[in-house]
Amino acid sequence: MKLIDFDDKFNRKIAKYIEKHAGERTEEEWENFIADAYGKFGDTYLGEIGKTPRQYFAEMSDSALVETLKEYLLQDVPVPDILCEELESRGVFPELLALLDETDEELVHYALNIIGSDSRAFGRYIAMLSEDAYDEHIKDSLADLLKARADDAAEGVLPLVNTESGAYALEILSKVKRRDERVYKALLDAFLGADDADAPLYAGYLASYGDERALPSLLSAIEREDIGYVLFQELKFAIEALGGEYDKERDFSNDPAFKKIMAAGGGTDIFGAKKSS
Repeated sequence: MKLIDFDDKFNRKIAKYIEKHAGERTEEEWENFIADAYGKFGDTYLGEIGKTPRQYFAEMSDSALVETLKEYLLQDVPVPDILCEELESRGVFPELLALLDETDEELVHYALNIIGSDSRAFGRYIAMLSEDAYDEHIKDSLADLLKARADDAAEGVLPLVNTESGAYALEILSKVKRRDERVYKALLDAFLGADDADAPLYAGYLASYGDERALPSLLSAIEREDIGYVLFQELKFAIEALGGEYDKERDFSNDPAFKKIMAAGGGTDIFGAKKSS
């Protein structure tokens, strides 16, 4: 397939204009001008194709548009934003969803950006979290998309809690707004079973979920004599986020993390607290 490098055509035109009018705008003004100019370029008639770039992609069928995206990536030609805009304007359709079965990271990222948090893709998103074909970059993106509509995704995500994808499942479930005993139990069990390295994260998940029934467990954990400074601060934050309080003075002067934070902060920690004597 012979591709048209629309971005190169635009860049050549804009480069000539900038050279001619250098110094007339600030850097920020140029950025805004270029963005606006690109939008107008999409509606500019190009004699070599007999239509505008926007019309060029709009006249393609769904399948042809997806295949064209693949070819741009395969041939290492910059993907025009106009092509992606056309794909987004059509909503979710079978050929677009089929890109989620691909394993090329760049292609999958394009698919995720175009599909976004559309619930019709959730089944596939959830399955992808468990598949070895996708690395952490893809899975982080999947988790972000599912978190955006966590209530809709919860039912499909819950079965992943006790699998190798459990960390992603818990991250997503922490954003659920609807009260669900299964979600609460999953988040609480994760916190109760966590070591000190993971406990701050799971305490944060409990704070995010917002169920005050977690307070006794958090208060019990913060009372530990051997608690580290980082875990202490995260537990304190979670307790306060759930409406509780913890004002007991604790001495962390021998804690390595506390010493580093104090040294970097000139005698106060990141919360503005003064160093313990």
